[in-house]
Amino acid sequence: MKSKSQQWVYYTLFISFALLISSLVFSYKNIDRSSALLNELSQDQISLSHYANSLNYTVKKNQSDILQYLTLHNNLDLLNMQESQSKIQSYIQELKKLTKDKPDFSKELNKTLDILEKRAIGHKLVEQSLITAVHSHDTEDIRDALIGFDMISNKFSHDISILMDQVKNSQNKQIAALKETNEQSSLILVFSFILATFLITISILKFHSSNLKISKQLQLKEKAQKSLKEAQKQLLLYSENLEHEIDKKTQELHKKIYTNFLSALPNRNSLLEDSNEHQFLKMAILDIDKFQSFNDVYGEEIGNIAIKQTAQWLKDYLMETEYLLYHLGGDEFVVTSSDKKINNDHFIRFIETLLNDYKSTHFLYEDKSYQFIMSSGITFSGEDKMLAYADMALKDAKKKNIPISVFEDDKKLERSHQEDMEIQKTLLHVLRNQGLTSYFQPIIPIQSPSKEIKYESLVRLIDEEGKVTPPFKFLDIARQNRVYYKVTKQVLHNTLNTITQHQVACSLNLSLIDIKNERTVKYLYSVLDEFEYGELLTIELLETEDFDDYEEVYSFCMKIRSYGIKIALDDFGSGYSNFTHILHLPVDYIKIDSSLISNIDRDISSQIMVETIVSLARKLNVETIAEFVSSEDILEMVKSLGVDYAQGFHLGKPLPIEDQLSTTSIS
Repeated sequence: MKSKSQQWVYYTLFISFALLISSLVFSYKNIDRSSALLNELSQDQISLSHYANSLNYTVKKNQSDILQYLTLHNNLDLLNMQESQSKIQSYIQELKKLTKDKPDFSKELNKTLDILEKRAIGHKLVEQSLITAVHSHDTEDIRDALIGFDMISNKFSHDISILMDQVKNSQNKQIAALKETNEQSSLILVFSFILATFLITISILKFHSSNLKISKQLQLKEKAQKSLKEAQKQLLLYSENLEHEIDKKTQELHKKIYTNFLSALPNRNSLLEDSNEHQFLKMAILDIDKFQSFNDVYGEEIGNIAIKQTAQWLKDYLMETEYLLYHLGGDEFVVTSSDKKINNDHFIRFIETLLNDYKSTHFLYEDKSYQFIMSSGITFSGEDKMLAYADMALKDAKKKNIPISVFEDDKKLERSHQEDMEIQKTLLHVLRNQGLTSYFQPIIPIQSPSKEIKYESLVRLIDEEGKVTPPFKFLDIARQNRVYYKVTKQVLHNTLNTITQHQVACSLNLSLIDIKNERTVKYLYSVLDEFEYGELLTIELLETEDFDDYEEVYSFCMKIRSYGIKIALDDFGSGYSNFTHILHLPVDYIKIDSSLISNIDRDISSQIMVETIVSLARKLNVETIAEFVSSEDILEMVKSLGVDYAQGFHLGKPLPIEDQLSTTSIS
């Protein structure tokens, strides 16, 4: 297809040539017309001039003949006069013929010819009158006739002069018209030539411009072809590099998919794929106990280094064995085998030995030294469910606080795991709807009945059917799902609302996890800033065995006491560290652990220990509370040992606060 520029050039050239041809045709017609006018002018004007001059001569001759006749009376002159009259008439008629149907001659010329024709007739009559007068020899008549003849002859001559002038003027007009026509033709031809030349010049420039563009386009095309060839070479090279890169990335992706990024050991995906190819007969999940606490204390970077060290230790430990090692993620590892020669008991003993050896291993990093304890869940069945069964066994070991738990085919662990999943579903739903409930268990004063009864706030999970789930079944699930702080917030909300509404003293439990959770502590302080009954609230510190940063816990206790709130140490007596806590922390109550109270009515050692705790507490101005008082005998024993308060099912079960306020009494 032609470009618009090329089309424009073609149109311009066509118009230019059309103008030139039109100019030439027009000029040719004007030349032809001028030639015709020249021919006509030459013939007509010559004829007019001839006849006009002949007429003028004949008239003069006629006058001469008359005068000669009058003088000589020669008959020959009379004949000449008659011949002259005939010629005059003939010349006038010829002139009229020439001017007839000739628009180029003026009307004045025709009018003059008419006058001459009449003048010729009058001249002839006067001439005859003169001849008659001469024949009559009447002098008077001759004189009059001569006067008349002279007068008409003069007029005749004058008219002929006018005729001559008119012929000349007519000739001049035609010549002027011819000049004007020629000038117009010249102007049109010059204008057409200039315009055509201009258009042709523009067309040539356009052609030149188009050629330049085409030349540039050709150059660009050649350049583009070169670039294309170069690009093809580059593309071919890139394709080869890409294939290499794809292979490399595929290997990297395979490594990422099937290898743990920290330990470089095969990961969960690798284990699941290998499970489809190999029939594993035994599997153990290994999990580092309380590793999150280690992370919280030393930070994630040191935690990752500890995981790498553990992975390398396990890799070295299993190097000379037939077992396969996988790193599931975090602090979880899997040891498995498809070897039928290894019996189940041998596998269990091997895992026990591994756990003991790991427990006694000291890991070093920079100036830090640390040890860990592992728990394990083992299964020998399940096929494609082996990993799930081993995980159930691990959770069972964690729940029972034992190093190893073996999955049995009686479905107990599976049912327990399914129950945990249902509890998790209910917990998350209840938390979304702010629906956690608090039950309250009375703490009864047994030395001074005048003291007020206190109530411990205990969280409960109640599903839509009204089934009540105790906290030991869902708190670990809350920690695993990272919603433990939400549980704490709702218990705090329930407890403070109860104090505000019923004006009763209540206590609630906070763990080390709560104290170390910045979000929980910030929320706690913001709520307490607006709380008006701080003197009715006691906060019980749980998991005191895990206290390792007295400065942080001490600062927390002092901040809480600034609101008028009291502090209690829970599970006191369960370990020797409790005695250190009571010396370093500002506490108001200690709650003696159930391990000392549950059989105190029969165990003399427990009685001595409790008596010692009570004595120490009184010296420190700290009140004591006995937990798990389940019988009247236990109640009487702790009362006799000087314990200030008692709490347990014998005195009252956890119930809604409204039920407690109407039923609590001292035995």
